[in-house]
Amino acid sequence: MRKMLVPALVLSSALSACGTPAPVELPDDPIAAASTCFAAQGLLGREGKSEDDEVTYAEFASAISYAMAAAGQAENFDPEVVTQVINGAGPVAEEIAGQDYEGAIPACDARFGIDDTVELPEENADALLSCLAFSSFMQGVVMTQPAGEMDAQVGQISSLVDRLTAQMESDPETLVMMIGGDTQELLNTGLQGAFAEGAPDAYVAACEARFPA
Repeated sequence: MRKMLVPALVLSSALSACGTPAPVELPDDPIAAASTCFAAQGLLGREGKSEDDEVTYAEFASAISYAMAAAGQAENFDPEVVTQVINGAGPVAEEIAGQDYEGAIPACDARFGIDDTVELPEENADALLSCLAFSSFMQGVVMTQPAGEMDAQVGQISSLVDRLTAQMESDPETLVMMIGGDTQELLNTGLQGAFAEGAPDAYVAACEARFPA
């Protein structure tokens, strides 16, 4: 994400003296809108930083929230929508670098229902599967980022995954649910609900609180 956004940031600095920036318009298409919001949040997070500055976990989580919300709120859930959103954000970042991308954030939050509140499934087994699916996804995504800035989060999320896996394997209610249904479908249902919340950091924290060490 850092390499994708830095050229746009340079352009943004060059255009900042040209007057009041034009507003960023969100496309009607949800994936295109999420790419625009991802780019806007990424540009905002990188302000005042250079290409050598590592992307922080907070920057990463804030930007990917729109990609997750777009995937989770779709009628036909597909986790690959997250990748589509991220891949589409590069060209958009260049397009909106000279526009009021900071001013687009409230509209983005409203469009995808982004806030800091999350709600886990009420039933313990459903919450366990949702937390396991989501934390496993986050573990995989965070581990693809360069080592350094996110090392602490990798360790935290990996510990959560291990704890949830152990609990799933020993929880009778969850085991009965998995035996009686399609395990992958159950996990996807839990993942979709977590994605739809659009608050990855808050969802992980809620899982930590619901299933403490």
